[in-house]
Amino acid sequence: MQIILKNFEVLARHGVNAEEKVNAQRFLISAKVVVDEVERDDVECTVSYSHVKKLVKAYTEENCFDLIETLADGLAKGILLAFPLAREAEVAVKKPDAPMSGKFDYVAVVASRKWERAYLSLGSSMGDKNAYLDMAISSLCVDGVRNIVESSRIVSSPYGGVAKNEFLNSAVELETYFTPKELLRLANSIESAAMRERSLRWGDRTLDVDILLFGNEVINQKRIIIPHYDMINRVFVLKPLAELNAHLIHPVVKKSIKQLLLELEAR
Repeated sequence: MQIILKNFEVLARHGVNAEEKVNAQRFLISAKVVVDEVERDDVECTVSYSHVKKLVKAYTEENCFDLIETLADGLAKGILLAFPLAREAEVAVKKPDAPMSGKFDYVAVVASRKWERAYLSLGSSMGDKNAYLDMAISSLCVDGVRNIVESSRIVSSPYGGVAKNEFLNSAVELETYFTPKELLRLANSIESAAMRERSLRWGDRTLDVDILLFGNEVINQKRIIIPHYDMINRVFVLKPLAELNAHLIHPVVKKSIKQLLLELEAR
């Protein structure tokens, strides 16, 4: 179901030019909020369009951005944070009086965000391993991440023939409105806070935070590969992941995590 606010006019100060920071201009803002089916005739079972309007007005008036792209994205994220029942939010910001020559109706941008389920793998083989995993879990508690669930922690032998110490591993299920690249930046920042060093591939480390799966996304780029390229060969990844969601389907090999774990253990 969709809750829609269309072309709501707000006077605000957004733009790259100095005068746009002083003189308020018209902005026409539309929002589309996706919610689950309403279970009963009760406003508590949905997202109030009146409350969406108030959020749009307050956020647009109280901030001052160079880019309407920033405004639109901030509104989409703000809607998801403010309304727990919202699954997706799409916001269009129109600027009918943009300071440029020529005849036009408006300039506009559209931004969308949605809650997506993702799975991470945590590992540590140095120092206080439990403390490092605890730190990773607490560091994931930021705006844009919710419903964090960690599996049991297991001890595993070093993988890859380089590390010398035993590892402590777990898997994490969460919901996030981050993009995969934004989630990767968060994972990398958590590793950096744990003084993770990358001088030796597969070597011992204070903390490893890997993205295993991100919805049904399949990404193969230089800096980000999803699903994790080697997860199907790692018992210490599949076992805690199966504890969280054994029937989760790997979007490339089209097998459940339980099936992948059974096949790997049978080798």
